[in-house]
Amino acid sequence: MGGAQCLYAHVNGDRIAATLRRPVMVALVWLAALSKFIRAFTNLPPLADRLDFVNYYDSALALRLGIDPYTADLTTIGNRLGVETGPHIHASETPAFLLCFEPLTRLPPAIAFWIWTSVSLAALAIAIYLLLVRRPGLDASTAWLLGALIVAFYPVDWNFLWAQSQVIVLALMVLAMRAMEDEREGAAGLIVAFAGLLRAFPFLLLGYFAVRREWKALKFAIAGTIAGASIAIAMLGLAQCLSFFGGAAFQVSRGRMLTPFAISAAPFVSRMFWALFGSASGVAADWLRLAAIAAVDAIILGATIHATLAGAGRRDTDYRIYSLWIAASVLLSPIAYHHYLVLLVVPFVQIVVAASQHRASRRALWMAAGSYLLASVSVAIAYRLMTPVNEFELALPSRPSPMLETGFFTLLMGYIAAYWFATDSSTQPRQALS
Repeated sequence: MGGAQCLYAHVNGDRIAATLRRPVMVALVWLAALSKFIRAFTNLPPLADRLDFVNYYDSALALRLGIDPYTADLTTIGNRLGVETGPHIHASETPAFLLCFEPLTRLPPAIAFWIWTSVSLAALAIAIYLLLVRRPGLDASTAWLLGALIVAFYPVDWNFLWAQSQVIVLALMVLAMRAMEDEREGAAGLIVAFAGLLRAFPFLLLGYFAVRREWKALKFAIAGTIAGASIAIAMLGLAQCLSFFGGAAFQVSRGRMLTPFAISAAPFVSRMFWALFGSASGVAADWLRLAAIAAVDAIILGATIHATLAGAGRRDTDYRIYSLWIAASVLLSPIAYHHYLVLLVVPFVQIVVAASQHRASRRALWMAAGSYLLASVSVAIAYRLMTPVNEFELALPSRPSPMLETGFFTLLMGYIAAYWFATDSSTQPRQALS
């Protein structure tokens, strides 16, 4: 720890922060952020090549036509619509997500895409507003600066590049946090349940409620999950809903986990296992790989629970523990990609707000800054090293490159920043639960 403190001492963070908060600097950062965001929008690939949105549309349309999107080859539907299915030949989204998306399939793909993009933009605006506006102790200059940094955050661009859904999950996570802040635990539980029904991995937040004994929120979350699942079963049938697990299994196949753009713990461990022990398939080897994944996941979950129990009896001031569970939900997801990193906006903002009031450690702040900066270059690094793709995929099991794992290290650094934020005792408020 002493060596780390000496490292931080060489960089005057307060002076850097004061410089960045100057009105001229805030204006320049906003100008750069908006320029980057607009440029990303104007350089978007054609709709026909927007694979994630195409998969949403194809899957929901198949569902509406009575076709099982989790087992059917969606290429036929994509070809009929004149869009590129690519490797997304099966649905992987939850039944609840497809039911929510299904009304858009009654519109032409181009119109549906812009409605979906508008919803995502609104979700991003809501998340930024709730994170930064009327926050006690957060001055206007810092709030404006953080807003610009969120807009400039590379995973935000990545969400809109693929027309992904993680900014919607981000908005739901922030809504749940604000509901807890207003002592509306039931509403928080329902919001988390809805996020879980849409994307599955947010269900880990039920662990936050359970370990912290937030019983009202937990009860509402469980009730909301049961109600949402019951509606899906009533509309689609039990067999169709259970078919989702087949689609989910397709997502965690070897071909999907091999790409370094899969950044959660399970794909990373799988790639390291195949690099060290070879890619030969076999029941025993695969069980050993799964055991290694389970061990790593257990360590991460254990560390998260330990940090939560250490704060037992105190309010989750600054939502330190909640931020940690959000980072853990992405890290422990069976498979997550670079656009999932947008969820790190919650711990990053909470750390900065607390640091502005001297309630966050320097190491947590600098680790968050490092994660933010690495996120800006990790995709570019991986793309550069993956050229040509076919040779890369053949070479990876025998010649792994740490530089290809920058996405995983970005996520891991974000988790560590949230963990230090939650556990550094010198910055912990001592306010007891009433």
